[in-house]
Amino acid sequence: MSLSFEVRETDLMGRIGVLTVGKKSVETPCLTPVIHPLSLDITVRELRDLGFTALMTNSYIIYKRRREEVLERGLHGFIGHDGIVMTDSGGYQVLEYGDAEVTPEQIADFQSRIGSDLAVTLDTPTGYSTSRAYASRTMEGSLEAAVSTLRSSGGSETVWVGPIQGGLFGDLVRSSARRMVKAGFRMVALGSPVELMEGYLFSELAEMIVNARKSIPFSMPLHLFGAGHPLTTPLSIALGCDTFDSASYILFAKEGRYMTERGTLDIRTMAYLPCSCPVCNATSRADLVEMESGERTRRMALHNLHVLRADVLRCKEAIVEGRLWDLVEERAMAHPRLAVAFRALTKHARWLSKPTRLLKDRGMLLRTPEDAGRPELLLANQHLAPVVRRRAKEARVLATPVARPSPKSAASARVVDYYRVHPELGPFPAELQFVFPFTQTVSDRDVEPRIRDAVRRLRAMGYSRVTVVRNKKKPPRNR
Repeated sequence: MSLSFEVRETDLMGRIGVLTVGKKSVETPCLTPVIHPLSLDITVRELRDLGFTALMTNSYIIYKRRREEVLERGLHGFIGHDGIVMTDSGGYQVLEYGDAEVTPEQIADFQSRIGSDLAVTLDTPTGYSTSRAYASRTMEGSLEAAVSTLRSSGGSETVWVGPIQGGLFGDLVRSSARRMVKAGFRMVALGSPVELMEGYLFSELAEMIVNARKSIPFSMPLHLFGAGHPLTTPLSIALGCDTFDSASYILFAKEGRYMTERGTLDIRTMAYLPCSCPVCNATSRADLVEMESGERTRRMALHNLHVLRADVLRCKEAIVEGRLWDLVEERAMAHPRLAVAFRALTKHARWLSKPTRLLKDRGMLLRTPEDAGRPELLLANQHLAPVVRRRAKEARVLATPVARPSPKSAASARVVDYYRVHPELGPFPAELQFVFPFTQTVSDRDVEPRIRDAVRRLRAMGYSRVTVVRNKKKPPRNR
Protein backbone atom coordinates (compact mmCIF):
# COMPACT_ATOMS: atom_id res chain seq x y z
CA MET A 1 0.00 0.00 0.00
CA SER A 2 1.29 3.48 -0.80
CA LEU A 3 2.11 6.08 1.85
CA SER A 4 2.70 9.77 1.29
CA PHE A 5 3.18 12.72 3.59
CA GLU A 6 2.68 16.29 2.41
CA VAL A 7 3.90 19.10 4.68
CA ARG A 8 1.77 22.24 4.21
CA GLU A 9 2.61 24.57 7.13
CA THR A 10 5.59 24.69 9.48
CA ASP A 11 6.64 26.46 12.65
CA LEU A 12 9.59 25.29 14.70
CA MET A 13 9.66 21.54 13.91
CA GLY A 14 5.88 21.43 14.13
CA ARG A 15 4.05 20.98 10.87
CA ILE A 16 0.57 20.65 9.48
CA GLY A 17 0.55 17.89 6.93
CA VAL A 18 -1.58 15.33 5.16
CA LEU A 19 -0.76 11.67 5.75
CA THR A 20 -2.18 9.48 3.01
CA VAL A 21 -2.29 5.70 3.31
CA GLY A 22 -3.63 4.10 0.17
CA LYS A 23 -6.78 6.12 -0.58
CA LYS A 24 -7.33 7.29 3.00
CA SER A 25 -6.01 10.55 4.38
CA VAL A 26 -5.77 12.33 7.72
CA GLU A 27 -4.51 15.79 8.56
CA THR A 28 -1.63 15.95 11.01
CA PRO A 29 -0.77 16.54 13.75
CA CYS A 30 -3.46 14.17 14.91
CA LEU A 31 -4.30 12.00 17.88
CA THR A 32 -5.32 8.42 17.14
CA PRO A 33 -7.37 7.29 20.15
CA VAL A 34 -6.62 3.75 21.25
CA ILE A 35 -9.71 1.59 21.37
CA HIS A 36 -9.92 -1.77 23.09
CA PRO A 37 -10.97 -4.15 20.31
CA LEU A 38 -13.29 -6.15 22.57
CA SER A 39 -14.64 -3.52 24.97
CA LEU A 40 -15.71 -0.21 23.46
CA ASP A 41 -16.59 2.20 26.28
CA ILE A 42 -16.79 4.93 23.63
CA THR A 43 -18.20 3.83 20.31
CA VAL A 44 -16.37 4.30 17.03
CA ARG A 45 -19.24 6.45 15.80
CA GLU A 46 -18.86 8.75 18.81
CA LEU A 47 -15.14 9.04 18.09
CA ARG A 48 -15.86 9.94 14.46
CA ASP A 49 -18.44 12.51 15.54
CA LEU A 50 -15.79 14.10 17.74
CA GLY A 51 -13.50 14.45 14.73
CA PHE A 52 -11.18 11.46 15.19
CA THR A 53 -10.88 9.86 11.77
CA ALA A 54 -7.80 7.70 12.49
CA LEU A 55 -7.88 5.11 15.27
CA MET A 56 -5.50 2.63 16.86
CA THR A 57 -6.13 -0.78 18.33
CA ASN A 58 -4.14 -3.76 19.55
CA SER A 59 -3.71 -6.62 17.11
CA TYR A 60 -2.16 -8.83 19.80
CA ILE A 61 -5.35 -8.85 21.88
CA ILE A 62 -7.39 -9.64 18.77
CA TYR A 63 -4.95 -12.40 17.81
CA LYS A 64 -5.22 -14.02 21.23
CA ARG A 65 -8.98 -13.75 21.71
CA ARG A 66 -10.93 -13.17 18.45
CA ARG A 67 -8.56 -14.31 15.75
CA GLU A 68 -10.87 -16.27 13.46
CA GLU A 69 -13.75 -13.81 13.60
CA VAL A 70 -11.58 -10.84 12.66
CA LEU A 71 -9.84 -12.80 9.91
CA GLU A 72 -13.28 -13.47 8.45
CA ARG A 73 -14.76 -9.99 8.86
CA GLY A 74 -11.61 -7.89 8.46
CA LEU A 75 -10.37 -5.34 10.97
CA HIS A 76 -12.40 -2.42 9.63
CA GLY A 77 -15.61 -4.41 9.54
CA PHE A 78 -14.98 -5.76 13.04
CA ILE A 79 -14.56 -2.37 14.70
CA GLY A 80 -16.91 -0.53 12.34
CA HIS A 81 -14.51 2.08 10.97
CA ASP A 82 -13.67 2.75 7.34
CA GLY A 83 -10.94 5.31 8.01
CA ILE A 84 -7.27 4.73 8.82
CA VAL A 85 -6.69 2.07 11.46
CA MET A 86 -3.26 1.61 13.01
CA THR A 87 -2.44 -1.54 14.95
CA ASP A 88 0.10 -2.17 17.66
CA SER A 89 1.67 -5.59 17.73
CA GLY A 90 1.99 -6.41 21.43
CA GLY A 91 4.99 -4.34 22.42
CA TYR A 92 3.12 -2.73 25.31
CA GLN A 93 2.21 -6.19 26.61
CA VAL A 94 5.91 -7.05 26.51
CA LEU A 95 6.68 -3.95 28.58
CA GLU A 96 3.94 -4.66 31.11
CA TYR A 97 3.87 -8.44 31.38
CA GLY A 98 7.01 -9.85 29.77
CA ASP A 99 7.37 -11.76 26.52
CA ALA A 100 4.49 -11.83 24.06
CA GLU A 101 3.33 -15.31 23.11
CA VAL A 102 3.77 -14.69 19.40
CA THR A 103 6.65 -14.30 16.97
CA PRO A 104 7.24 -11.12 14.92
CA GLU A 105 6.42 -13.04 11.75
CA GLN A 106 3.15 -14.44 13.14
CA ILE A 107 1.79 -11.12 14.33
CA ALA A 108 2.94 -9.36 11.16
CA ASP A 109 1.17 -11.90 8.98
CA PHE A 110 -1.96 -11.52 11.11
CA GLN A 111 -1.92 -7.70 10.90
CA SER A 112 -1.57 -7.91 7.15
CA ARG A 113 -4.36 -10.46 6.72
CA ILE A 114 -6.90 -8.51 8.79
CA GLY A 115 -6.22 -5.36 6.72
CA SER A 116 -4.36 -2.97 9.03
CA ASP A 117 -3.59 0.29 7.26
CA LEU A 118 -0.60 1.11 9.45
CA ALA A 119 0.98 -1.65 11.51
CA VAL A 120 3.78 -1.49 14.06
CA THR A 121 6.23 -4.36 13.95
CA LEU A 122 6.64 -6.39 17.14
CA ASP A 123 9.13 -4.59 19.36
CA THR A 124 10.67 -4.89 22.80
CA PRO A 125 10.15 -1.52 24.50
CA THR A 126 13.14 -0.14 26.37
CA GLY A 127 10.97 1.68 28.88
CA TYR A 128 12.52 3.71 31.66
CA SER A 129 15.71 1.70 32.05
CA THR A 130 19.04 3.06 33.27
CA SER A 131 20.84 -0.06 32.07
CA ARG A 132 22.65 0.61 28.83
CA ALA A 133 23.07 -3.10 28.20
CA TYR A 134 19.31 -3.67 28.49
CA ALA A 135 18.52 -0.63 26.35
CA SER A 136 20.91 -1.88 23.68
CA ARG A 137 19.33 -5.36 23.70
CA THR A 138 15.82 -4.00 23.32
CA MET A 139 16.91 -1.66 20.54
CA GLU A 140 18.72 -4.38 18.62
CA GLY A 141 15.91 -6.90 19.17
CA SER A 142 13.27 -4.45 17.96
CA LEU A 143 15.35 -3.60 14.91
CA GLU A 144 15.93 -7.25 14.07
CA ALA A 145 12.21 -8.02 14.29
CA ALA A 146 11.35 -4.92 12.24
CA VAL A 147 13.76 -5.78 9.44
CA SER A 148 12.54 -9.38 9.41
CA THR A 149 8.93 -8.20 9.13
CA LEU A 150 9.72 -5.83 6.30
CA ARG A 151 11.46 -8.61 4.38
CA SER A 152 8.69 -11.15 4.87
CA SER A 153 5.63 -8.87 4.62
CA GLY A 154 6.87 -5.77 2.84
CA GLY A 155 4.83 -6.55 -0.25
CA SER A 156 1.50 -6.63 1.56
CA GLU A 157 -1.18 -3.94 1.51
CA THR A 158 -0.17 -2.86 5.02
CA VAL A 159 2.25 0.01 5.60
CA TRP A 160 4.78 -1.01 8.25
CA VAL A 161 5.86 1.36 10.99
CA GLY A 162 9.33 0.89 12.47
CA PRO A 163 9.53 1.32 16.26
CA ILE A 164 12.51 3.34 17.53
CA GLN A 165 13.92 2.18 20.88
CA GLY A 166 16.87 3.14 23.07
CA GLY A 167 15.13 5.04 25.85
CA LEU A 168 17.34 7.41 27.81
CA PHE A 169 20.41 6.68 25.72
CA GLY A 170 20.50 9.26 22.96
CA ASP A 171 23.10 7.52 20.81
CA LEU A 172 21.00 4.34 20.81
CA VAL A 173 17.87 6.28 19.84
CA ARG A 174 19.76 7.96 16.99
CA SER A 175 21.19 4.65 15.81
CA SER A 176 17.79 2.96 15.96
CA ALA A 177 16.16 5.76 13.96
CA ARG A 178 18.85 5.87 11.27
CA ARG A 179 18.82 2.09 10.85
CA MET A 180 15.02 2.01 10.56
CA VAL A 181 15.25 4.53 7.73
CA LYS A 182 18.05 2.59 6.07
CA ALA A 183 16.00 -0.61 6.32
CA GLY A 184 13.31 0.99 4.18
CA PHE A 185 10.59 2.09 6.62
CA ARG A 186 8.54 5.06 5.39
CA MET A 187 7.15 5.90 8.81
CA VAL A 188 8.66 5.39 12.26
CA ALA A 189 7.36 5.53 15.81
CA LEU A 190 9.22 6.54 18.96
CA GLY A 191 8.73 4.00 21.72
CA SER A 192 8.97 4.08 25.52
CA PRO A 193 7.75 7.60 26.35
CA VAL A 194 4.90 6.55 28.66
CA GLU A 195 7.02 5.91 31.75
CA LEU A 196 8.86 9.19 31.20
CA MET A 197 5.59 11.10 31.08
CA GLU A 198 4.17 9.29 34.08
CA GLY A 199 7.32 10.24 36.02
CA TYR A 200 7.16 13.87 34.77
CA LEU A 201 10.57 13.42 33.13
CA PHE A 202 9.78 15.98 30.46
CA SER A 203 13.36 17.02 29.72
CA GLU A 204 14.29 13.41 29.05
CA LEU A 205 11.22 13.02 26.86
CA ALA A 206 12.15 16.11 24.85
CA GLU A 207 15.71 14.90 24.30
CA MET A 208 14.46 11.51 23.20
CA ILE A 209 12.18 13.12 20.61
CA VAL A 210 14.96 15.42 19.40
CA ASN A 211 17.37 12.51 18.97
CA ALA A 212 14.81 10.60 16.92
CA ARG A 213 13.63 13.54 14.82
CA LYS A 214 17.16 14.67 13.95
CA SER A 215 18.01 11.18 12.72
CA ILE A 216 15.22 10.81 10.16
CA PRO A 217 14.36 12.84 7.06
CA PHE A 218 12.22 15.92 7.61
CA SER A 219 9.73 14.51 5.10
CA MET A 220 9.17 11.33 7.15
CA PRO A 221 6.20 11.23 9.56
CA LEU A 222 7.02 10.48 13.20
CA HIS A 223 4.55 8.78 15.53
CA LEU A 224 4.84 9.09 19.32
CA PHE A 225 3.50 6.17 21.34
CA GLY A 226 1.21 6.77 24.31
CA ALA A 227 1.36 10.56 24.30
CA GLY A 228 -2.20 11.73 24.81
CA HIS A 229 -1.94 14.51 27.38
CA PRO A 230 -2.37 18.26 26.81
CA LEU A 231 0.48 19.02 29.18
CA THR A 232 3.04 17.72 26.68
CA THR A 233 1.19 17.94 23.35
CA PRO A 234 2.52 21.38 22.26
CA LEU A 235 6.10 20.44 23.21
CA SER A 236 5.94 17.14 21.31
CA ILE A 237 4.46 18.78 18.22
CA ALA A 238 7.02 21.60 18.32
CA LEU A 239 9.77 18.97 18.28
CA GLY A 240 8.38 17.27 15.19
CA CYS A 241 5.90 14.57 16.23
CA ASP A 242 3.08 14.18 13.71
CA THR A 243 0.78 11.49 15.10
CA PHE A 244 0.09 10.24 18.61
CA ASP A 245 -1.81 7.39 20.16
CA SER A 246 -3.21 7.19 23.63
CA ALA A 247 -5.77 5.44 25.76
CA SER A 248 -5.39 8.14 28.43
CA TYR A 249 -8.90 9.47 27.82
CA ILE A 250 -10.50 6.23 29.08
CA LEU A 251 -7.80 5.19 31.57
CA PHE A 252 -7.99 8.55 33.32
CA ALA A 253 -11.79 8.45 33.28
CA LYS A 254 -11.82 5.05 35.00
CA GLU A 255 -9.66 6.55 37.76
CA GLY A 256 -11.94 9.58 38.10
CA ARG A 257 -9.35 11.91 36.57
CA TYR A 258 -10.74 14.94 34.80
CA MET A 259 -8.44 16.21 32.05
CA THR A 260 -7.54 19.89 31.64
CA GLU A 261 -4.92 21.75 29.63
CA ARG A 262 -2.72 21.97 32.72
CA GLY A 263 -3.02 18.43 34.04
CA THR A 264 -5.67 16.15 35.52
CA LEU A 265 -7.92 16.71 38.52
CA ASP A 266 -9.64 14.22 40.81
CA ILE A 267 -13.35 14.65 40.17
CA ARG A 268 -14.07 13.91 43.85
CA THR A 269 -12.10 16.95 45.05
CA MET A 270 -13.32 19.43 42.43
CA ALA A 271 -15.92 22.13 43.06
CA TYR A 272 -16.76 22.98 39.44
CA LEU A 273 -16.40 21.62 35.93
CA PRO A 274 -14.21 24.28 34.25
CA CYS A 275 -15.15 23.32 30.72
CA SER A 276 -17.93 24.11 28.25
CA CYS A 277 -17.91 20.88 26.25
CA PRO A 278 -21.32 19.20 25.76
CA VAL A 279 -20.62 16.74 28.59
CA CYS A 280 -19.82 19.43 31.14
CA ASN A 281 -22.65 21.67 30.00
CA ALA A 282 -25.16 18.86 30.52
CA THR A 283 -24.19 17.85 34.05
CA SER A 284 -22.49 19.00 37.24
CA ARG A 285 -19.58 17.80 39.29
CA ALA A 286 -21.93 16.49 41.98
CA ASP A 287 -23.96 14.56 39.40
CA LEU A 288 -20.81 12.96 37.98
CA VAL A 289 -19.61 11.86 41.40
CA GLU A 290 -22.95 10.35 42.35
CA MET A 291 -23.83 8.57 39.11
CA GLU A 292 -23.16 4.89 38.42
CA SER A 293 -19.45 4.25 37.79
CA GLY A 294 -19.85 2.97 34.23
CA GLU A 295 -21.81 6.01 33.10
CA ARG A 296 -19.44 8.36 34.94
CA THR A 297 -16.51 6.75 33.16
CA ARG A 298 -18.22 7.17 29.79
CA ARG A 299 -19.01 10.83 30.31
CA MET A 300 -15.58 11.69 31.67
CA ALA A 301 -13.94 9.85 28.78
CA LEU A 302 -15.97 11.93 26.33
CA HIS A 303 -14.94 15.10 28.16
CA ASN A 304 -11.29 14.02 28.04
CA LEU A 305 -11.57 13.43 24.31
CA HIS A 306 -12.99 16.92 23.82
CA VAL A 307 -10.00 18.35 25.70
CA LEU A 308 -7.50 16.34 23.65
CA ARG A 309 -9.17 17.27 20.36
CA ALA A 310 -9.27 20.95 21.26
CA ASP A 311 -5.61 20.91 22.25
CA VAL A 312 -4.48 19.44 18.94
CA LEU A 313 -6.52 22.08 17.11
CA ARG A 314 -4.95 24.75 19.30
CA CYS A 315 -1.51 23.53 18.24
CA LYS A 316 -2.53 23.58 14.57
CA GLU A 317 -3.77 27.14 14.83
CA ALA A 318 -0.52 28.13 16.55
CA ILE A 319 1.47 26.64 13.66
CA VAL A 320 -0.56 28.56 11.08
CA GLU A 321 -0.19 31.82 13.04
CA GLY A 322 3.51 31.22 13.65
CA ARG A 323 3.22 31.29 17.44
CA LEU A 324 3.93 27.70 18.40
CA TRP A 325 6.82 28.85 20.60
CA ASP A 326 4.38 30.98 22.61
CA LEU A 327 2.01 28.06 23.11
CA VAL A 328 4.82 25.77 24.28
CA GLU A 329 6.01 28.49 26.64
CA GLU A 330 2.55 29.11 28.08
CA ARG A 331 1.97 25.41 28.66
CA ALA A 332 5.43 25.01 30.22
CA MET A 333 4.41 27.33 33.04
CA ALA A 334 1.95 24.68 34.23
CA HIS A 335 4.68 22.54 35.81
CA PRO A 336 8.26 23.24 36.95
CA ARG A 337 9.66 20.17 35.19
CA LEU A 338 7.97 21.13 31.97
CA ALA A 339 9.50 24.59 32.35
CA VAL A 340 12.94 22.96 32.56
CA ALA A 341 12.23 21.10 29.31
CA PHE A 342 11.16 24.35 27.67
CA ARG A 343 14.35 26.11 28.74
CA ALA A 344 16.33 23.34 27.06
CA LEU A 345 14.74 24.23 23.71
CA THR A 346 17.17 27.10 23.27
CA LYS A 347 19.96 24.52 22.88
CA HIS A 348 18.27 23.44 19.67
CA ALA A 349 17.40 26.91 18.35
CA ARG A 350 19.45 26.54 15.18
CA TRP A 351 17.79 23.21 14.37
CA LEU A 352 14.31 24.53 15.23
CA SER A 353 14.87 27.56 13.01
CA LYS A 354 15.27 25.51 9.81
CA PRO A 355 11.51 25.03 9.14
CA THR A 356 10.53 28.28 10.91
CA ARG A 357 9.29 31.06 8.64
CA LEU A 358 11.52 34.12 8.40
CA LEU A 359 8.57 36.52 8.13
CA LYS A 360 5.38 36.24 10.17
CA ASP A 361 2.15 38.21 10.27
CA ARG A 362 1.97 38.51 14.05
CA GLY A 363 4.16 40.38 16.48
CA MET A 364 6.42 38.79 19.05
CA LEU A 365 6.06 38.68 22.83
CA LEU A 366 9.28 38.51 24.84
CA ARG A 367 8.29 37.39 28.32
CA THR A 368 11.05 35.20 29.76
CA PRO A 369 14.86 35.00 29.51
CA GLU A 370 14.40 31.91 27.31
CA ASP A 371 12.73 34.08 24.66
CA ALA A 372 16.13 35.53 23.82
CA GLY A 373 16.91 32.14 22.26
CA ARG A 374 13.84 32.02 20.03
CA PRO A 375 14.55 30.61 16.56
CA GLU A 376 12.89 33.67 15.00
CA LEU A 377 15.48 35.93 16.64
CA LEU A 378 18.29 33.67 15.49
CA LEU A 379 17.00 33.90 11.91
CA ALA A 380 16.55 37.66 12.14
CA ASN A 381 20.06 38.13 13.52
CA GLN A 382 21.53 36.09 10.66
CA HIS A 383 19.76 38.24 8.06
CA LEU A 384 20.39 41.48 9.96
CA ALA A 385 24.17 41.17 10.10
CA PRO A 386 24.81 41.97 6.39
CA VAL A 387 22.51 45.04 6.35
CA VAL A 388 23.83 46.77 9.47
CA ARG A 389 26.68 48.63 7.84
CA ARG A 390 27.76 52.25 7.58
CA ARG A 391 26.50 54.15 4.54
CA ALA A 392 26.82 57.71 5.82
CA LYS A 393 29.07 59.69 8.15
CA GLU A 394 26.55 60.23 10.92
CA ALA A 395 24.14 57.86 12.71
CA ARG A 396 21.04 58.75 14.64
CA VAL A 397 19.38 56.31 17.03
CA LEU A 398 15.61 56.78 17.27
CA ALA A 399 15.27 55.77 20.89
CA THR A 400 11.51 55.95 21.41
CA PRO A 401 8.67 54.50 19.34
CA VAL A 402 7.31 57.95 18.46
CA ALA A 403 10.70 59.40 17.48
CA ARG A 404 10.88 60.07 13.74
CA PRO A 405 13.72 60.85 11.33
CA SER A 406 14.20 64.60 10.82
CA PRO A 407 13.02 66.03 7.48
CA LYS A 408 15.97 65.90 5.17
CA SER A 409 16.89 66.82 1.67
CA ALA A 410 18.38 64.43 -0.82
CA ALA A 411 21.78 65.86 0.08
CA SER A 412 21.37 65.34 3.82
CA ALA A 413 20.07 61.83 3.29
CA ARG A 414 23.52 60.79 2.20
CA VAL A 415 25.16 61.85 5.46
CA VAL A 416 22.82 60.33 8.07
CA ASP A 417 21.89 56.70 8.77
CA TYR A 418 18.86 56.15 11.01
CA TYR A 419 18.55 53.22 13.41
CA ARG A 420 16.05 51.89 15.87
CA VAL A 421 16.79 49.49 18.72
CA HIS A 422 15.24 46.05 19.20
CA PRO A 423 15.20 44.80 22.84
CA GLU A 424 17.09 41.64 21.87
CA LEU A 425 18.66 42.24 18.45
CA GLY A 426 20.05 45.71 19.18
CA PRO A 427 20.37 48.40 16.46
CA PHE A 428 18.73 47.87 13.10
CA PRO A 429 18.14 50.17 10.10
CA ALA A 430 15.02 52.24 10.72
CA GLU A 431 13.70 51.22 7.29
CA LEU A 432 13.04 47.74 8.72
CA GLN A 433 10.80 48.93 11.53
CA PHE A 434 7.67 47.48 9.90
CA VAL A 435 9.28 44.14 9.02
CA PHE A 436 8.98 41.08 11.27
CA PRO A 437 10.30 40.71 13.95
CA PHE A 438 11.23 44.38 14.37
CA THR A 439 7.65 45.54 14.36
CA GLN A 440 5.25 44.88 17.26
CA THR A 441 7.81 43.24 19.47
CA VAL A 442 6.54 43.63 23.03
CA SER A 443 8.95 43.33 25.94
CA ASP A 444 9.24 44.63 29.49
CA ARG A 445 13.04 44.66 29.23
CA ASP A 446 14.74 47.98 30.03
CA VAL A 447 15.83 49.23 26.62
CA GLU A 448 18.23 51.91 27.92
CA PRO A 449 21.20 49.52 28.26
CA ARG A 450 20.44 48.38 24.71
CA ILE A 451 20.51 51.98 23.50
CA ARG A 452 23.87 52.59 25.14
CA ASP A 453 25.18 49.37 23.63
CA ALA A 454 23.84 50.41 20.22
CA VAL A 455 25.71 53.73 20.44
CA ARG A 456 28.95 51.90 21.24
CA ARG A 457 28.45 49.46 18.36
CA LEU A 458 27.70 52.23 15.88
CA ARG A 459 30.73 54.23 16.93
CA ALA A 460 32.85 51.13 16.48
CA MET A 461 31.53 50.92 12.90
CA GLY A 462 33.26 54.21 12.13
CA TYR A 463 30.50 56.80 12.34
CA SER A 464 31.92 60.26 13.03
CA ARG A 465 28.91 61.13 15.16
CA VAL A 466 26.17 59.07 16.85
CA THR A 467 23.15 60.95 18.21
CA VAL A 468 20.27 59.56 20.27
CA VAL A 469 16.93 61.07 19.22
CA ARG A 470 14.11 61.01 21.76
CA ASN A 471 10.57 62.29 21.64
CA LYS A 472 10.36 65.43 23.76
CA LYS A 473 6.69 66.25 23.27
CA LYS A 474 4.34 65.54 26.12
CA PRO A 475 1.38 63.35 25.23
CA PRO A 476 -1.94 65.23 24.94
CA ARG A 477 -4.08 65.26 28.02
CA ASN A 478 -7.47 63.58 27.98
CA ARG A 479 -10.38 65.96 27.77
